[in-house]
Amino acid sequence: MQQSCCCGREDLPWSGRGTGLDISGCRFSLYPMDTDFVPIILGALEHTDTSAVWSESDALSTVYRGRLPYVADAVRGLFVNAYKPGIHMALEGQFSKGCPGDCDGDSLLDFDDPAPNSQVREKGFPALCKLALYPMGVRDYIDHIAGVYRMAQDAGLHPESIHYATRISGDIHQIFDYLEQVCRRMEQAVPHYILHFTVSVNSPTKEEEL
Repeated sequence: MQQSCCCGREDLPWSGRGTGLDISGCRFSLYPMDTDFVPIILGALEHTDTSAVWSESDALSTVYRGRLPYVADAVRGLFVNAYKPGIHMALEGQFSKGCPGDCDGDSLLDFDDPAPNSQVREKGFPALCKLALYPMGVRDYIDHIAGVYRMAQDAGLHPESIHYATRISGDIHQIFDYLEQVCRRMEQAVPHYILHFTVSVNSPTKEEEL
């Protein structure tokens, strides 16, 4: 996809940047609601194989950059590795590709082996997720948003339109499969997209049956 015409303006802070490489990214923060949250986070980072992505963590978040299948694999791996039965935990993040302020560096694109965290698929559990898709640089953005809503229906994720987001529910791997499929669809359809999401497990919030 080509970048939209506004991205090349010389008055923008990122003027002169951009990349034509196949770089997808996800920046996220993990929140275990437990007094032992530090070992949970550090343990998950340690047990997640990031050999297929470029990664960096700071006080606010972690970012994975590389080819989409491996980025999605690493994010999934980290969340599943952090999961503890009975402990409320959330992962907040955004997948993105095509940002005009991106660069060719800080990426790993030559990995071509099977996804290194595929073994986490053996561990499943129910989860909730809210997401908001932002297709950038296109006039028909609302049709793209409606399309991924229908994708959630087809996947049996029980989508519900809530204020400023869409809510879905299902097995954790159904949810991560869906998020990756949305990213794949957007890569083919728009020059730049952001998929903001929050995944939650073991929430203590009581909800009425619909």
